[in-house]
Amino acid sequence: MRVIAVALTICLILAGCGSNKPGNVLTGLEQEVFPVVEKYLENAAAGNWNEVFDTLSGEALAEARANSTRVGAGEKIITRNKKAIPVCKDIVEVSVDFTKKTGNGFDRLAYSFRLKKSGHHWRIYKTTPGEYHHGEFRSGELPLKAAETIKTYLELPLSKKRALDHEYLAGRLLQESHRAKLLPVDPGPVKGQEKISARVKAVQCMGISDGYAVALVNYESVRDGRAYPMEALVEVLDVNGTWKICGLDITGI
Repeated sequence: MRVIAVALTICLILAGCGSNKPGNVLTGLEQEVFPVVEKYLENAAAGNWNEVFDTLSGEALAEARANSTRVGAGEKIITRNKKAIPVCKDIVEVSVDFTKKTGNGFDRLAYSFRLKKSGHHWRIYKTTPGEYHHGEFRSGELPLKAAETIKTYLELPLSKKRALDHEYLAGRLLQESHRAKLLPVDPGPVKGQEKISARVKAVQCMGISDGYAVALVNYESVRDGRAYPMEALVEVLDVNGTWKICGLDITGI
């Protein structure tokens, strides 16, 4: 009886990993779909593509087969938070906010997975960028390290922004920076952009919650000796203890 009790306790602990529910107790639906998403994440990070293909169907499978040879491997998921939202019969959406260890440090991403049940098996048929998990925004002070990250990155010259993107960016912004570095470069416009500099004048916290914050940044863009006032909304988040930029939108010129 003691062996059975211990085994049952272990099963309950494992079933609760990654859940946001009090006591880490998963619903029946979550027990079915979370392992599929977990298998996808772990094997995609490691580059085990046959295992990845086994979790997919439809457009998600077609995209994975087309892109598998262009995606690096050897990464490891170190933290993850998952939420399951039933859509309709045999269709569920799983939102995942996860941090992974890469060759250049750590990155944090958010994805939304659509799964469909066929027979007794769930398969991911669609993957899209998702939203990071955090609570309601509240008023407060922006952490000093977060403000330093914003100021330092915005004031970097273009070449340093590209070279040091992994130190300051996360999620989709980091992915976009990586893709941009693979494109052919016209030296003329790049040389012109290198002459443009920025001076951050003020960073104001617009809201903060659970390792995530939004800041309003007023700065000057300096070109040909003239300063032009600019305004941007910058989103930052905690990536394994380091604040990084995950969103940047120019809101005023």
